[in-house]
This record gives sequence, structure tokens and C-alpha cells, in this order.
Amino acid sequence: MSAAVVTGASRGIGWQFARALASRGYDLVLVARDGAALEDIALRLRAEFSVVVEVCRADLSTREGLSTVRGRAAEAEVLVNNAGAGTGVSFSSTEWTAERDLLALNVLAPAALTHAALRGMLQRGRGRILNISSVAGSGPAWQGTAYGASRAFVTRLTEDLAYSRQVRRSDVAVMAAVLGHVDSNFHAAAGIVPSPPLLTLKPEFVAHAVVRALHRRRPPVRYVPSWRYRVLDTLLHHAPARTMTIPGLADDFTTSRFGNSEFPRGT
Repeated sequence: MSAAVVTGASRGIGWQFARALASRGYDLVLVARDGAALEDIALRLRAEFSVVVEVCRADLSTREGLSTVRGRAAEAEVLVNNAGAGTGVSFSSTEWTAERDLLALNVLAPAALTHAALRGMLQRGRGRILNISSVAGSGPAWQGTAYGASRAFVTRLTEDLAYSRQVRRSDVAVMAAVLGHVDSNFHAAAGIVPSPPLLTLKPEFVAHAVVRALHRRRPPVRYVPSWRYRVLDTLLHHAPARTMTIPGLADDFTTSRFGNSEFPRGT
């Protein structure tokens, strides 16, 4: 079986995506900035599943790192665009360099890797691309920041490609996993107050549910792996925008003080 490339694979849900794919027999290319963490995960996956695991240390917010991984994405049977970052500080309070790096990681990187992977998959006639998005991209859930807009781009790009005639007539699938708060380091790294337990999902559950959906004969274009977040996703899509200012339903970082003004890195 050909390799699956997983970005942001050094911890949290990225590591769980890698494990779920390894359990299906995929060889892996694991991508993240933390080379030591990747080596540790690679050892564990090789021992548990007897698959080939390659470590690729790269920072996808840089031109050099993205160029390195594009070559691997072009050869992948499965691409998981999981790497991403958020910020718990309002757009007007951050330095532009921090916002630029966030957009490079959340927007440019998945677009560039999807572009490389899709071309190769269409030529070979098969493949799966999984783009990790968020309910924050479904409406103004992270008010005052660029995070929601970056996730909206990922979801919309996925939909535009998946519904194209070229993809629909092939055995290639492009799917967006629209996630809520997963119990990982993402919110802590972004300086975001944790969600209530009812709205917190286990990364193992999310990864296996998403990978299972990705391997359907015709995967859904947009997949929300929890009935709780399906309800929230629907509300964000269809409720009047002013209802998003209800305390507890959405965060307005122009009036809240979470985290710090430095660029908080996710996976």
C-alpha cells in the first residue's frame, strides 16, 4: 500500500490520525516541526503496526518547509492536512508577522499540498485528501481573529474541488473534517479557554471516525464527527449573525484577554 502523508503529526489529533491510518496498513510520512517527537511516534507506530514510517521535519509556514513536503504530497495515496494554529488575541492586537505566519500555515500550506496531491492522484486515478477544518469557519465563532476565516477557506476549497466534474468522475475524493474542540494541545497553545466537557471530543474518537468516513466508497465532502457539533455547525450556518454574540456561544477576542500576542503554534 502507498504512503499516507500526515502533517502536524507530532501530537494531539495529528498523531491519532497517523495511528488510525497505520491500523489500516498504510505506510506513513509524518510531518511536523518537532523532529524528536516525530521520531518517538515513528518508533511506536512501527512497533505496533509493522508499517514503514518516515519522519519529515518541516515548518509549513515557511517556503522551504512547504517545498520539501509538496514533493511527498505529490506521491501520496492519502494526504491529511492537519497542521494548523490559532490565536487567542484579537487581530488588531497581534503583530502582522504573527498573522502572516498563521495564514501561511492555515491557508497557504493546505492549498499548496492539496494542489500537489490532487494532480498526482488524478493522474494515478485514485487517492484521498483530508483537509482538517473547524466549525469556527462556519460562522463568526472566533470573532475578532483571522482563524475562522482561515478555516472557512479550507472548507470552501475542499467543497469547490470535491464537487468539480474532474474529481467526481474519478476515484479521487476530497473531504473536509469540520471539527470542534478536540482534547489536544491546540487550544492551550492558542491561549484559548477550554470548552465545556460536553463540547470536548477525544482525539482517538475523532481520528477513527474521520478516517472511517474518508474510506467510504464515496466519502462525504463535509464531515462533522459529532452530533453536538453538527447542531452547532448548522446554527452557525443558518442563525442570524447577531445571535453569535450570545455569551458562551462565540468568543469575541476584541473584548477578551486570552493568551499572549505572540504567534501560538498548533500542530
